[in-house]
Amino acid sequence: MRIDRKLVVALSAVIIAAVAIGYAATSLTITNSGVVNVGTGPNILISISSITSTTTCSSSTGPYTDTGVSISSWSLVVSGSPQTIYACVWNNSSTAKTLTISGASFPSGVAFSSTGGGVSVTGGGYQLVSFTLTPSSSAATGTFSGATISIT
Repeated sequence: MRIDRKLVVALSAVIIAAVAIGYAATSLTITNSGVVNVGTGPNILISISSITSTTTCSSSTGPYTDTGVSISSWSLVVSGSPQTIYACVWNNSSTAKTLTISGASFPSGVAFSSTGGGVSVTGGGYQLVSFTLTPSSSAATGTFSGATISIT
């Protein structure tokens, strides 16, 4: 029995398309342009400029701002690795403050977590904090906006 060449070409195209769609469904970027706005409470200033997991936060790890920052460098993949952004927080008051860090309005299937919440920062002191986004297999693809992180 001889198989028609056109049928072989058509079946090959269907198989290649199915593999490509299956790959894309698990590796599409959630966002390269999603923006997360980080707001701060009274006397809490933040810097995200060149901060890493090993940064020792100090006056030289600025510039610090009390008007919040926008993080637009998130690049997540469905079912991919978590991504962590680090920041330095400066308690610009004379009294100690216990940091509270919360996140809201992240895309469906993307979990937010952080470190540094619950830590008491002395007046005039600095603290390294982290913000982590973890995508699940059900994470929505595409860009997102409106997500927020609050530090008080």
